[in-house]
Amino acid sequence: MREPKEVLQDKVGGIINLPTLPSIAGRLLRTINSADSSAQEVAGLICQDPSLSAKVLRLANSAFYGMPRTITSISNAVVILGLKVINTLVLSLTVFDMFPERCGGRLFNREAFWRHSLGCALIAKMLARKMQNRVLFDEEVAFCAGLLHDIGKVVMEQYLHPDFHSALQHAQDTEMPMHEAEFEMLGYMHTDVAEWLTANWKLPGEIHHPLYYHHAPHTAPEHTDIVALCHFADILTYELGLKVDEKYAPPQLVSGSLDQLEDAAAAAEAIKADFPSELRKIESFTAAARQH
Repeated sequence: MREPKEVLQDKVGGIINLPTLPSIAGRLLRTINSADSSAQEVAGLICQDPSLSAKVLRLANSAFYGMPRTITSISNAVVILGLKVINTLVLSLTVFDMFPERCGGRLFNREAFWRHSLGCALIAKMLARKMQNRVLFDEEVAFCAGLLHDIGKVVMEQYLHPDFHSALQHAQDTEMPMHEAEFEMLGYMHTDVAEWLTANWKLPGEIHHPLYYHHAPHTAPEHTDIVALCHFADILTYELGLKVDEKYAPPQLVSGSLDQLEDAAAAAEAIKADFPSELRKIESFTAAARQH
């Protein structure tokens, strides 16, 4: 009998239209993450794609970033916001375009999914900022990891629909978290799908690893601090009401997962107090990213 993950490999490999990272986005991410990249080089790449240029400017001028003056050119956006923020913009816009809004059906609320993903991204960024003396990764990296952490779910809903919906129904019937129901019904989880989807995206390890290990941070072979932070951000996002869907039980905090995140509990309490005012940023980000 074949292993479920072997079956998954065949299913994922057989999806002709499975999204790949667009060429311009891949080149941008590689350039931004290289040691010798320059603002001029990054701006030049973005300007090669008029549609992406317009979207980057729109998002850069959204309430999410709260710039005191209007950013009028890509060159100014790169200089004012910095390469790490531009990296976040490009990756976010690319993902929104790859998985356009559509009706998810009775068992999967696509709008709630994106709100949860953006909520997790924002909370991960806030955690990284409040713990910046204790963790080594950038808050923009944390944002990207949080944004993409559940990307496997939307891939399953769109391309592995029967599998995913059987797992969702099982999650409802048993009142267990989605990822546990996926594994019990299918032998694989949305984290496995995310690993397959992004294997050729050439994402930095500190973004790629949380996609695969955020439900089992103790198993991550490296980048364990950001994996633990993404796991914790996911839990906090549910606690603050941004659930993938009310019908499903939330994931639980893994014992010992915060051992390497000193003062995580104190940071979480501060975030809970600040989050209602920060929630408006999610709305502005979503509106700007999805506007055509």
